[in-house]
Amino acid sequence: MENEMELVATIKKGVPELGIFVDDMQARVSSRDIAKIFDKEHYNVIRDIEDKILPYIARDFGELNFELSSYKSEQNKKLPEYLLTFDGFTLLVMGYTGQKAMDFKVRYINAFRAMGTLITTRLLSKVGYREMVGSIRLNIGNNPETYAKEADMINQIVLGMKSKTFKELNGIKENESPRDSAVINKLNELDRAQRLNSQLIIARLSFDQRKQIISNNFVIGDK
Repeated sequence: MENEMELVATIKKGVPELGIFVDDMQARVSSRDIAKIFDKEHYNVIRDIEDKILPYIARDFGELNFELSSYKSEQNKKLPEYLLTFDGFTLLVMGYTGQKAMDFKVRYINAFRAMGTLITTRLLSKVGYREMVGSIRLNIGNNPETYAKEADMINQIVLGMKSKTFKELNGIKENESPRDSAVINKLNELDRAQRLNSQLIIARLSFDQRKQIISNNFVIGDK
């Protein structure tokens, strides 16, 4: 079944087919996308939020899970929309009935869960990267070229290519991290590889020794 298919999610793109995106490391979806996917008029979705939900929940909870925003219509008019977290989405669609609505609710639940795991892994990978950078600084030297060399070694092993090539293939800007465009299994591997590299640096192994050990733990280009 379609809703059982593996979701392809990244920090940069979110889950495009469902309109889920990442905002400040929080997965959200626009009321406009919900209206489109559940085959409803957007003004009715707005009405449901403003008349049936917001008056009956705590203000802090409402502001956190139903962020009021706006967009420009085709007529260049500024119109309201809400950006919903998983909790907000759940409250809104709770009353949506029918087989089609149920199928989409299951897809959204799976997608939000996948994005939650992805965001947590990305945050952990940032900690792991700082750990590797600290090991490099203390044991090899504070040289930008060294940091780039170590990162490229990790990317080459896990992603099968250097950071520059990965960015070019995926349309990633120079100041953006390739990790924001990595799917969950590769993001996990990148994190494990950089943490392993950090420990090997502390053990004073040479670059070639570390590269060989890390390569033996990961299959290049696999998955």
